[in-house]
Amino acid sequence: MFSTNVESQISKQNHESIEAIWDQGVPICPGDASIMALIDKVGFDNLRLKSKAVSKEEAKTCREIGIAFYNREMYEAADWYLARVKGYVEVVELEPEIVFESPKEEKEKMSEDDAKSLQADKAFLQNLPQSYDNVSPADMKKLANEIGNKLKALIAEKEALLASHASQEVIDAKDATIGTLGKEKEIIDLSIKTDGLEVEVVDLEVEKKTLTKWLWWAGAGILVAFLAIIALLQRKTIKVQDSEIERQLEDINKKNTYLEYAARIIRHDMHSGINTYMPRGLSGLQKRITPEIIADLKIGSSIQMIQEGLLHTQKVYKNVYEFTNLVKVKSDFKKEKIDAKISLEKYLANTSYRKQVEIENLGEVLANEQLLCNAIDNLIKNGLKYNDNSNKTIKIYTLEDFIIVEDNGIGLTSQKFEEYVKRGVDIEAETGLGLGIAKAIIEEHGFKLSCEEIPSGGTKMKIKITNKND
Repeated sequence: MFSTNVESQISKQNHESIEAIWDQGVPICPGDASIMALIDKVGFDNLRLKSKAVSKEEAKTCREIGIAFYNREMYEAADWYLARVKGYVEVVELEPEIVFESPKEEKEKMSEDDAKSLQADKAFLQNLPQSYDNVSPADMKKLANEIGNKLKALIAEKEALLASHASQEVIDAKDATIGTLGKEKEIIDLSIKTDGLEVEVVDLEVEKKTLTKWLWWAGAGILVAFLAIIALLQRKTIKVQDSEIERQLEDINKKNTYLEYAARIIRHDMHSGINTYMPRGLSGLQKRITPEIIADLKIGSSIQMIQEGLLHTQKVYKNVYEFTNLVKVKSDFKKEKIDAKISLEKYLANTSYRKQVEIENLGEVLANEQLLCNAIDNLIKNGLKYNDNSNKTIKIYTLEDFIIVEDNGIGLTSQKFEEYVKRGVDIEAETGLGLGIAKAIIEEHGFKLSCEEIPSGGTKMKIKITNKND
């Protein structure tokens, strides 16, 4: 249905990664089969010609599409589909009375109290706003609380009806009302999350001060702990093996590195601009500037650079997000089984040095995808930066239980590598955390990072894939 328009628009973009496309004013996502299946289900003509959902099935499908786009952080596309839903309110129509017969039981009729209860439910649904566009954030939160309280009450009423063997008609009506209100609450919650981004900015200064204060206390705590260990050792009042003391100090230094990294980049300051305002602004610009204007002004390459820069910045933000998670008390280091080659190719897709990196099949690894790719990317950049070869290349492959990142540069001995890591700096640089952060991430996985100089020229950075319990 969409192939002709989509292919023509893709060719005009002149880059490999396109998340979403607007076709005749309708946002579609050809790269996501599940979203395209939902769009086909509701019908492209319906989406293009109708400003709102006109049936229960259309409303449900448009809501599913909106939520899918929201999960992909494509907020403008999500808003477009959710706006179709806001024009449709699902109302439970009640018949005055339903009677069923049983050869062994008397006919059951809806009681007067049940009828009044259902009428009250109907009135509650009808009093909901037809559109949430002009509802203030404060009123939206108040409405979310009212719906939440109503849902609790409805669930309790349904349980009481089941216990009293009430009319099935009444129970079904309660079920339908619960389902409708649940969907409305989803829309309101999404609106609060989307619109609330601007409200949250007001509290960022407080969050900065709180984080700074916490970092000071954490630093003081680390210092006190260190001094306490020294004092206890001097007094010889505890018996701790030297290896255990070194392990504790290394762990303190590693956590301190995470704190330093988190202190430099506050993720809350970045989120609104990177994931909301910049994508929306770029999308709005692309919708308003035709290909003819782009060609006439000769700004095609500039727009492409903005798109690629935004993708790169969003990738950096994801790295910061994972690092700040490690700073949290009792942080949960999330790992999953990944295809290491596919993950690395996706991570490096929009980098300027992708063509200089050759990646072989690396198999499956249990890892935090974002952080492991970030660590390997640091090794790649060091291998290219400190390289005197006219044809700078990086090869990534497996050897036994190692992942090898091999460059053809000036070569780095294991002794020099340990020195750079210990000092917490990059090669020949006085600032930066590349090697130290890469080593810390790899060890957080339970892996080990070592270095081997190639006699003929170059360096092998070797990641041993092991478990912490091994």
